[in-house]
Amino acid sequence: MRFSALLVVTVLAAGALPATAFADPPAQSGDTAQNATTDQDQIVCRRVAPPTGSRLGGGRECHSQREWDQRARDAQKELQENQMRGLTAGQPGGN
Repeated sequence: MRFSALLVVTVLAAGALPATAFADPPAQSGDTAQNATTDQDQIVCRRVAPPTGSRLGGGRECHSQREWDQRARDAQKELQENQMRGLTAGQPGGN
């Protein structure tokens, strides 16, 4: 369970790194709140690396910017939880 969670975080992080080269340029400073809302709903496609040890399975994933942001927050939260769990693993009463 712990290994699979770490694998998921690693794969998500590895998929996010090359995608930064394909990100849209920053918005102009004169944009309104309406444009900011629609930018969150814009569909963004990113290349996803295949699982480690395989040459098959990579491809493209398309989600709204809002969903990409949520996935990044979820991956960061899971990484922090795993790191904190690792800190308490060597102590009596730790898992």
